[in-house]
Amino acid sequence: MSLRVESRFSGGNVAAVRVLEKAPSAEIEFTAHPCGGSESLWFHFRVLESSADEPHPANLTLTLKFLRSLTGCNTPAAMHPVYRGEGQNWNRTKTGVVSTGEDGQVKVSWTIPYPEPASEFALCYPYGFHEVKTLVRKSKAYWSMNSIGLSAGGRPVQRVSNIVDRAGDRPGIFLVARQHGGETPGSWVLDGMLQHFARTHESRVLVWSVPLADVGGIERGHYGRGSVDLDLDQAWGMTPLRHEARVIQCDLSEWKARCRPALILDLQATGGSESDGLYCRLPSTEGGNAASKDAEKWANVFHEALGQEYAASDFKRIVQKQPAAAGLSLGSYARDVMEVSSLVIAVPYALCGKTSMTPKQYREAGRRLARSAIRRILSG
Repeated sequence: MSLRVESRFSGGNVAAVRVLEKAPSAEIEFTAHPCGGSESLWFHFRVLESSADEPHPANLTLTLKFLRSLTGCNTPAAMHPVYRGEGQNWNRTKTGVVSTGEDGQVKVSWTIPYPEPASEFALCYPYGFHEVKTLVRKSKAYWSMNSIGLSAGGRPVQRVSNIVDRAGDRPGIFLVARQHGGETPGSWVLDGMLQHFARTHESRVLVWSVPLADVGGIERGHYGRGSVDLDLDQAWGMTPLRHEARVIQCDLSEWKARCRPALILDLQATGGSESDGLYCRLPSTEGGNAASKDAEKWANVFHEALGQEYAASDFKRIVQKQPAAAGLSLGSYARDVMEVSSLVIAVPYALCGKTSMTPKQYREAGRRLARSAIRRILSG
């Protein structure tokens, strides 16, 4: 048996790999590649056999190292990455074993049944263009997908929409996910929202969505926060600092002209080991405009809809206004420039309390958000 690790595929990310094969066990040490940015967390790689002439070990141990420099890994025992054997479904790892070396370096290890002859391992369930296409196809023509421009690297930025007419009398919701390429939990919740709208054939509300905002970062396996080419969520403003922000701004303006804008919702993810539940980030209402004050009302609606099963105990978290030298976030741009209510929903990578999150549960949280949004909008 000889194992090798590869990440040369869409969304792949791994670095500092060390394969330790010593019968009767096998271990792979690795970390997340920062891809030139100041923050790193996302990883996704494959483990392959280059030879099968020796007996396989019963288990394979995967060890994530350099945790002190990875984003949001203050409680590594709360991290539960996902894995699958070739042609199998994804599974969550059990609680890992945390160790600290004499030099203070922290590692966490997960032992899984040996998957032969190939396996994948990722921080959370991957979500990319394939999943978006599947969502649109299964909607039976409820959703249409169109390119609205290009990323800075020349990849198409896609918008999914239910209605594109110019009537202008419907209320409207605009949904964005993956401003940070590695934050796949937000994508799964958005997927649940979009599934709900399609299943109920919602036509009273105009819904537009950009499900893969940092499409280049997603494709290259970049985590996306603190990116070398500027964090997309710090690139908004009258003069956008990234081309993707300019493209989405143009589409936001078009959306606003075709509806009565009710909400711009940004789906992101929490830190790597935060596990209390989903929460929202919103501005202080002190001195804020009507859009900022309405954002808090939206937070109350979503808190009630998610309930104790999915909402964090401190669901509403106030974000301080950014200094003038910093680029605007999408939420700040929406509220201060477009005068449209906006907030962020942050989704954990693994746990809501003691519940280990699966795509089904992420989607259920999304359905709850979608149902509550429709109720509030249509109630006036």
